[in-house]
Amino acid sequence: MASVGRPPELDSNGDIVVKSLVNVTIPTKLANFLKEKGINRSRLFTDVVSKMFEEELCPKCYSTKIAENILRVHCRECEATIKFKNCENCKSKYQPPFNMFAQPKDKSFEKGCYDCIPDEDRQ
Repeated sequence: MASVGRPPELDSNGDIVVKSLVNVTIPTKLANFLKEKGINRSRLFTDVVSKMFEEELCPKCYSTKIAENILRVHCRECEATIKFKNCENCKSKYQPPFNMFAQPKDKSFEKGCYDCIPDEDRQ
């Protein structure tokens, strides 16, 4: 027998994401607008809440086990990078593999990146 309905959403490990029905009351005009635009309200709600709590909730596995280091904010459960930070020295965004954390050989300052420390001056 063929399966019916949408295929289940899978997390980063390939496991089915268990879902809960949430009843949200919104103005009818807003509901009509979203429908006219073809916007999936469940996906919209999930995306908005994930973005609102981006440093508290993993958008891949929905875990709250969030950690951070000098380079990034990441999920300790699935190891997904939630967001990259900015260099403390020049404020450029870390963008691996193009812009990574680096330290100068001369130790003129403690923390930097590929943008603010030329290749020949890196430790």
